[in-house]
Amino acid sequence: MIMSDQKLASIHMVRTGPRGDAPVVLVHPVGLDLTYWDRQIEALRDTHDVVAYDLPGHGGTPGARADWTFDRAATMLSEIVMSLGQKGAHIVGISVGGMIAQVFALRYPTLVRSLALVGTAASFPNDARQAMRDRADTARLTGMSAVLPSTIERWFTPAFFANRPDVIDRVGKTLLSDDPAIHAAMWDMISGLNVAGELSRISCPTLILVGDRDPSCPPAAARVLHEGIAGSQMEVLADASHMSTLEQPVIINEHLSNFYASLPRQR
Repeated sequence: MIMSDQKLASIHMVRTGPRGDAPVVLVHPVGLDLTYWDRQIEALRDTHDVVAYDLPGHGGTPGARADWTFDRAATMLSEIVMSLGQKGAHIVGISVGGMIAQVFALRYPTLVRSLALVGTAASFPNDARQAMRDRADTARLTGMSAVLPSTIERWFTPAFFANRPDVIDRVGKTLLSDDPAIHAAMWDMISGLNVAGELSRISCPTLILVGDRDPSCPPAAARVLHEGIAGSQMEVLADASHMSTLEQPVIINEHLSNFYASLPRQR
């Protein structure tokens, strides 16, 4: 599938930082939008060409249920990368963004300079797959308010929930504004992910970050990625749950900056 120019133009994106080197492209999690990368954009913009975009049906990008297959999501990312005027990009993805990044790297290896996979997985046990399908059914039949409490509980540690009501309020309002049909379609898609057997084909430099208290994509899931992708680096983040980019932005940003500093610059 090749996107039309009109479809590409409809994708809401922001771009900042010096041009010339391969850009850093940020792929957000299910239910949120590009504005949740604000701390990473702030940390990287002085030294990197940074791009963030809204997935279909999120933020300013229109979308429909039919948009949600991993192949479609990877194709969209490939079109975005090719539109940036460079020969590939560094991809950062959290949660479903990291899953899209893996599929992108497998389908379009020449467009990938590196991967940073945060709080994500390559496959899931059967009970987790069923829980995802149940979550999709709940959103579809009852609406976003029915899935909000369990989502917040999975995404954040109790301490962060207590100490940062501002972030919790912002996340909750964003999730409640989401289209339940698109949310459900994404969870149906996620429930079928299984690329663990293909990870050995990913050859680009890869950084894997996971919160030590992440119940959705725990350190065991990160180890599958680490063992499957040759030469990858893995770091377990203390006192972080699933949305580690929000809970521990300073640590995340340090790991990203150090990772990019270790790579040869490619134009």
